[in-house]
Amino acid sequence: MRQVPEYGIVGDGRAARHVRHYLALLGIPVRSWSRRDPGAPPPDVLRSCSPVLLLIRDEAIVSFVEAWPALRGTRLVHFSGSLVTDVAEAAHPLMTFGEDVYDLQVYREMPFVLDTGRTPFAELLPGLPNHSFTIPASDRAYYHALCVMAGNFSTLLWQKLFREFETRLRIPASAAHPYARQIIANLLADPSRSLTGPLSRGDAHTIAANLGALDGDPFQDVYAAFVRAHDHRS
Repeated sequence: MRQVPEYGIVGDGRAARHVRHYLALLGIPVRSWSRRDPGAPPPDVLRSCSPVLLLIRDEAIVSFVEAWPALRGTRLVHFSGSLVTDVAEAAHPLMTFGEDVYDLQVYREMPFVLDTGRTPFAELLPGLPNHSFTIPASDRAYYHALCVMAGNFSTLLWQKLFREFETRLRIPASAAHPYARQIIANLLADPSRSLTGPLSRGDAHTIAANLGALDGDPFQDVYAAFVRAHDHRS
């Protein structure tokens, strides 16, 4: 069996922490460099590594590579969902990374999304057992917008519900956990039939009452935007 090369990681944020943990669970050796604890220059620290994963802010990736041109001699990979650049190849993990690291199975199940026509996944990230998909680079921003809306925006809605339950309604946030779990279960079981509530049944009276109850709340505009989006889709 071909030996997996040593990986390099640039960065020390949440994504870097998760990826280092995943590689450790797989038994893949890693060298890391971070601007917070630089030591030697990155080309010296990462000289023997391939690939080198650029797990830093999207806007810093190109300038980092330009600042260290010696790194261009190795395979550079970024995990951004939206960045399109020639200085590094894209491999976006379709996953959300929380404060705590995950079990091996969670990492193994996350797919990676690559750019069409570039290096195959097995060569780009050797030793990783994950599935991968490719999309045109021109669709990467649209793909990432969908991920942000579904994952991050839904989190804002749940944070709003938990906060208002506890502070205004005096209901523990945990009381809504079964509701959240069942929504996800229904969504995964049959996305096309999972929508419930006033939008699904065309209940204009309840929608108007909901919007009235949100008067003065910035989430009133969010609710109204979802109504418009649903009506447009329908």
